[in-house]
Amino acid sequence: MKVKNLLLSAFIVMMAFSLVSADVSLTVYQRNLVLVNDTRTVDLQKGVNTVVFDNIAPGIYEATLRIAPASRASGIETIEQSYEYDLADQDRIWRKYLDQEFSFLKDDSLYEGTLLKLDDDFIYLEPKDQPGSVAMIERSGLEDMTFDALPEGIVLHPQAHWVVKSNKKRNNLKVEISYLADGMTWQADYNAMITGDDMINLQGNLTLTNSLDMDFESAHIDLIAGDPHRSYDRRTLSGEDEFGAVESADMEKDTRFFEYRRYSLPEAASLHAFQTKGVPLIGPVDVKCQKDFFFDGSAGTGEVMIRLNFDNDKDSGLGIGLPEGDLLLYKEDNGKAQFLGEDHLEASAPGDQVELLIGKAFDIRADRRRISHQRIARNRTKDIVEITFTSSRLETSKITVRERLYGFWEIAEADWGDSPIDHRIEHANMVEFDLELAPGESKTLRYNVEYGY
Repeated sequence: MKVKNLLLSAFIVMMAFSLVSADVSLTVYQRNLVLVNDTRTVDLQKGVNTVVFDNIAPGIYEATLRIAPASRASGIETIEQSYEYDLADQDRIWRKYLDQEFSFLKDDSLYEGTLLKLDDDFIYLEPKDQPGSVAMIERSGLEDMTFDALPEGIVLHPQAHWVVKSNKKRNNLKVEISYLADGMTWQADYNAMITGDDMINLQGNLTLTNSLDMDFESAHIDLIAGDPHRSYDRRTLSGEDEFGAVESADMEKDTRFFEYRRYSLPEAASLHAFQTKGVPLIGPVDVKCQKDFFFDGSAGTGEVMIRLNFDNDKDSGLGIGLPEGDLLLYKEDNGKAQFLGEDHLEASAPGDQVELLIGKAFDIRADRRRISHQRIARNRTKDIVEITFTSSRLETSKITVRERLYGFWEIAEADWGDSPIDHRIEHANMVEFDLELAPGESKTLRYNVEYGY
């Protein structure tokens, strides 16, 4: 049998098990993971049937494969199910024929015999008409080969095999196939345009990426914002992983799913192999915001950053879950949108405050120094820290200073210039000071902190 006949034979086998996908659903996670739920229609004969399902994703987690009738049906018993993924290529087929009869055409000559060995350059054949001898034939220039069929265990495309016993003949039985696979992910991306001193116009999109060598036609797609734990994963999940967002700003329905969030695409969509598809998430929506300057003493850069803040609540124009993603900020200038900076927006639940660092302040400088460190008792020390800010701006600047402390601490005294100033405790080991710096002014924040052990 020539190669063309081999391919025809394989096609006939696939047609014999022709299976129609009635419904495909994809649940896509943010960790390069997808749950595929695929409903097919099959016919069963009375007794034991071996059903072959094609159009199965490559690289699935075999232990997650489930095949069962879509609705409860008595008299159907699954004997076994398997995932076949030993895909055909030239060497795989040839190696299945080692020590067996093998034939091929080269330079209009027919070679027949027992296949002894293969390497990158030669075929080692014991000729049929010369038992005991070895012929070395260069692999280049081969024209045709003869096979009776594809070797057992080799398939042209990944398949699922279902061996099932039925107590009667059944036509058009709906069967659900589900499995987890690597190769699909999604992310959120945001664009914001400054439209006033305290307003931005926010728009968000979801970008869905299919890295699988497989097309999904008219699929129902859910996107899960959250981080399901896997048994082999030793990471400690942070609280941020529990949030995400998944609803459009004009949608009122709750999108919570277990302790995650779910966003369902409103219409069925086709997702082709190696395709990236974008769909709207929110907006455009006007959101109240505040701009200030931000200095993080623990960063060690000495840079004052421009920060944009907004509350994720209805009063500000939001009040929805927002999945993590990059946000790009723009401002219109002479009719053109000019890029101002970008930051990573952490997953935000309704009621959270969103903080975004946009860029380095051009005309505010900071100089932070620890000017004193002394032990005041056996288990107690005192630090004196000074941070001097200098402005060349023409407007008053509001600056938030964040300092990270450690252990058991107490701020004994804090001054902004010649006046005492209060601090705000953000977390157990984090405090913030809210400062105002006049145009052209240079002023120093000084605080004493005592640490206990």
